[in-house]
Amino acid sequence: GFIGSTMAALATSLSAIARVSSNAGLKRQQRDQPRVRAHRSRVVSASVDGPIVIAGATTPTGRLVAGLAVKAYGGSNVTLVVNQDAQDGYWPEDMPDDVVEKRMYAPAPELVKAKLVDPRDAGDALKAAKQVVFCAEWGATQAELAEQLLPFVGSDAKRVVMLSRVGINRREKAPFVEQNKPPKKLQEVALGLKLPVGENSGQPGTLDGFANAEKILADAAAKSGFSAHVVRSGELRGNGPLLLADLSARMVDNLYDVKYQDLYFKKGDEGQGYTKRLNLAATLLRLTTTDSTPPADCAALSVVCEMIDPFGLMGEKTLTEPTGVERRKGYDMAKGKAPAPIANELIDELIAAL
Repeated sequence: GFIGSTMAALATSLSAIARVSSNAGLKRQQRDQPRVRAHRSRVVSASVDGPIVIAGATTPTGRLVAGLAVKAYGGSNVTLVVNQDAQDGYWPEDMPDDVVEKRMYAPAPELVKAKLVDPRDAGDALKAAKQVVFCAEWGATQAELAEQLLPFVGSDAKRVVMLSRVGINRREKAPFVEQNKPPKKLQEVALGLKLPVGENSGQPGTLDGFANAEKILADAAAKSGFSAHVVRSGELRGNGPLLLADLSARMVDNLYDVKYQDLYFKKGDEGQGYTKRLNLAATLLRLTTTDSTPPADCAALSVVCEMIDPFGLMGEKTLTEPTGVERRKGYDMAKGKAPAPIANELIDELIAAL
């Protein structure tokens, strides 16, 4: 069996709150005066066909994609779509540079070179973009971004990659019925924490939202002529780039980052399970920038599961094994010692085998 849905939902909710609060103590970012310090590591400049635009860049997955993109292509080649009110403090200013690089996966002086644009002002960046990736973790948000931004993506764009979810075409079956329930309103509980335990918010379920986002993407691709690709995750697990080690609710995410380092790809909307954010981010970036043509629709899972019974009454069982103990040794999430993201070469190999 696996983690009970209630406990998993609670841990995920607390984990999401931890991620939001992880920015609270950071000083305002002075982007016009980036710090310049000596760095032991250098950015590896890979070839990229024009600027990369990352939408949904404030989600944990989007932040990871942003850091990995800056590391691979240099900050000046990366544009992040971030609401105006979230731009100050987007990068950690009050952290030692070595910690920034460990947690954001790129050197601080390069990170601050990335351009941050509000969605309402992103038209020029999108018209100039050769690659665009949508990283919103909630379906309704992904659909809103797609509707707002895709009309500006021109025929010169090489590729648009969108994060979606497995279960889009199986929304009436377990466990996706539960996953697609409309979100509840945030309600304050003990210790001042706000959890989604109130009345229904009136928003669509996340799978409904992602299905809508996919349709908007397909329509825009047909109209503008760019190449459209969908990468489906399972339920998201694992830390974003800013790790809080002092909240026990993070244990679920810490477990995934060390215990499940592998990735399993499937064609289209197949399979069910959980996906580690770091390897998902590496996959999204790789499929956005690779020279070869990626699949139009694939799923990436860190843990593959199946329902014990068709109605979901007895829960689910895992079909894949955790990472071997030897490969887990030496990592300590509380000290920021995390496994590296999955290598591009391995992503290429796994995708080629589909």
